Amino acid sequence: MPRNLAKKAGKQQTRIAALNTLGTPASSRAGSDDEDHVDIDETSLADQLRHAVDDLGEKRASVREAALTRLNRFLSYCYCGDYFDANPANQEALLQLLMRSLRKPGSTLEAILAAKGIGLAFINNGADDQDELFGMVLSLLKNTMTDASDVRLKHQCIETLALITLIAASDADTKGGLDYFYKLLVSNGSSLQPDTKLSQGALDELLCTTLRAYGLLYASVFGDGRAGWEDAWDESQGVMPVHLDFLESASKESRVAAGENVALMFDCVHVSHKHATEDDVEEMPEYEEMDELIDMLQRLSTDSNRRVNKQDRKEQKSAFRDIIRSIESGSRPKQKLKIDGQPMIFRGWGNVLNACYRHSMANTKQ
Repeated sequence: MPRNLAKKAGKQQTRIAALNTLGTPASSRAGSDDEDHVDIDETSLADQLRHAVDDLGEKRASVREAALTRLNRFLSYCYCGDYFDANPANQEALLQLLMRSLRKPGSTLEAILAAKGIGLAFINNGADDQDELFGMVLSLLKNTMTDASDVRLKHQCIETLALITLIAASDADTKGGLDYFYKLLVSNGSSLQPDTKLSQGALDELLCTTLRAYGLLYASVFGDGRAGWEDAWDESQGVMPVHLDFLESASKESRVAAGENVALMFDCVHVSHKHATEDDVEEMPEYEEMDELIDMLQRLSTDSNRRVNKQDRKEQKSAFRDIIRSIESGSRPKQKLKIDGQPMIFRGWGNVLNACYRHSMANTKQ
């Protein structure tokens, strides 16, 4: 057998073995339609994972939906890294099944749950190198974002793409992700609605999700001094105009997301400059339109437009007061979140946005 065919055959055998490890073929098991709910304390986590994956091979969409719901619950609330570590091919086999549910779903709900499961599977894999797996799912997520008619599915694919890029992509692919989300923003989401135009409310929701995705990856590349301050500065200057546009969005969520990204970018540049070790570090340039920016942020922090509901006004004022304080004085925000029941405090825009994004992804109910 030629070497390349032998290699392909060996890889296929590994995948089949992994599928068998994850779950026995559906045809070899008795039906279990009544087992939609699994008590996680009754049996081992590995057995429950296998049982959930078994049901992903069932013909009935309702059974697959229930299986995906259970699987996402396990991946959200239990650390399954040991299970994947025991056989590294398990993750690829699981991703193949999730991709099938996303590519040819029996319902929109099945596709949404599968897209979320892809992100959770990457979170649970403790391996350092997931670049190949990232490449395996990348095109499918992007194509689904473009082609899907359901806004919820588009939203979930944006979230998942940002998360797996953060976790698994190479440095070059992460910067490519930044560019991809920037192009979505600067085009006002044109590629998200190639055929049928979305309602303004639906488009605003997707653009807000894209803003948060961009901020997540910016923090990943430039946060905590991970890159030179010049690179962080150049990137921020290139994307600042589109963020200023979104500060004037009709959507409160988009205004806040854009403001938080602006604060994040200033924070990352300042921290990177502070951590620079070269003896001849240049003085950091000032943002040329700082006065106009502060004026805009001040207006948003005191907005009393009666046509905006009271709760939205309160949330916007609070958010933009933190944003202004950070930009003007360099103060860094902190956020307390409960992780596995334990309160944890995150400091700095990058850490706060990262933690909130992951926490939201893991705890979103479909």
